[in-house]
This record gives sequence, structure tokens and C-alpha cells, in this order.
Amino acid sequence: MSFPEKMSQGMARKPRRDGQAAPAAQPRELVSRLDGASPAPGGEVQMAKMTALDGSREAGPAQMGVDRGSIDEAAAWISAKVAATIKLGAQEVGEYVLEKFFRNDPELAKSRNPHKNASFRALAAKCGTPQLPISKSWLHNAVGVALMLRQLPETAKTFKELLPSYQDALLPLKDPAIIDKVAKHAVTKELSLRELRQAVADERSKMPKDQSQGRPPAPIVMKTLGHALKLFAFEGGKRSFTKADVEALDDEQRKDAIESTQDLIEKLEDLLGKLKKA
Repeated sequence: MSFPEKMSQGMARKPRRDGQAAPAAQPRELVSRLDGASPAPGGEVQMAKMTALDGSREAGPAQMGVDRGSIDEAAAWISAKVAATIKLGAQEVGEYVLEKFFRNDPELAKSRNPHKNASFRALAAKCGTPQLPISKSWLHNAVGVALMLRQLPETAKTFKELLPSYQDALLPLKDPAIIDKVAKHAVTKELSLRELRQAVADERSKMPKDQSQGRPPAPIVMKTLGHALKLFAFEGGKRSFTKADVEALDDEQRKDAIESTQDLIEKLEDLLGKLKKA
């Protein structure tokens, strides 16, 4: 709709007090009235601005039309580029973490040994900060995808071609053969992400209970040692007890701390002896 048409609609008839509709002011009549009226101070400048605005609107993009084809093409290209960039970045991050923190050893990365991932846990603790503006789940999924790509055979290409969100959704299945099967099913049936997650849940329900729930619970020995190590270390692996902490104790507290430490050492030595004999 052109500017004059908008104006003519905007000057729609308003009811007078006597109930009769006043005649509508036509654009030409409005202009003639303005031309014949004595302009207020600065009125000439205001009229010039209105005329320029009217001309710019008539020649603007709204009159030229919107190229929907170009918009759709650009949106598709940008979406594909972003997805490819995120996918490549996630794979590179996963490979980097495996090399940097797990010595390129998949078994070490999957191990529940509390010693193996102290530095990685400290790295994950930085997630969500300005130093590392990603989520913990994104970081863990990047490592999980990198591990899965190493386990899949060369012929299993479907998983590699999926979007990162689809790859992440398949990780709970753990078994490379099952992941490859469900990935092919997702592509063939053109599943949405929600449908894929449901397919993964259905597949996990068919697995033995211990397999569908992941690794079995850690033995009591590993649980206790892991908990103790966490108590003795701050974030980043720094020792929790510094020289200043010790100097803050009075004589009685220091004596009790020595006795408790000796008792703890005896228990650990006893456990160490049993572990070596087993």
C-alpha cells in the first residue's frame, strides 16, 4: 500500500457530535488546504521532510518486493555452514582432550579411576566461565563422539555424517554396532531429534538391565578411595591442606591431627597390603 493510500485510510470519516459522518478529506484536498494555510514557524521545513519521507517510502525495498528465494537460500546456507563448523569443532575438541588428558588411550578415558581424570574434571569445572564458554555436557559429548568415531568401523559412515545433536543423542547406546543401526534408521526414516531420542530409549529398553544403565556400580573400595581423594584435593588438583592451614592449628589440634593422620596411614597401608596380595 502506497503512502497516499495509507493517508487516505488514516483520514477515515469520524462521526460528528450530531451523529452525521463528516466528509473524508482526500489527499489532494489536504495538500491544497496545507498550501493555502499560513504555515507555522518551521512549517516549511516540516513539509519538506514529509515530502522527502513520502518519496523515500515509495522508492524503498517494500515497493521492490522481497526475494523469498534468496532468503531461503541464504538461511539454508548459513544453517549448513554453522552446523558443519560446530561439528568439526566438536570433533577437534574431543580429539584434543583425548590426547591432552588421556594420552590417546580410549580405555583410560572410559575408566572410572579417580586418578585418571583429576585434571579433566578441573577443566570441566571451568565450563560456563568466560575462560571456557561451553557447557559441561558439550565437553563430555565432544569426548564421547571422538571415542565413538574411533570405535566405529570404516564402513559405518552414517554416524559420522549426522548433526552433532543427533550424534550426542546416540551416545547412550554405547555399542558401536547398535549406534550404527539406529543411525541408519534415523536417516532412512528422516527422524526428528525428538523421534531419535525416543528410538534410543526404545533400544535401551531392550538391553539387559546392567548394560542399559551403563557401567555397574563401583565397588566399595573404589568408592571410598575416590571420595577420600576428593576430600584431599581442591578444584584443579591443588592440595587442600597448605602450610598456612597447618600453622592455623593450635597445639592440641595439631596433636589430634597427627594421631588421625597416623591412623589413616595405617588403614591405607593395610589396604595396600591386601591389594598387593590379591
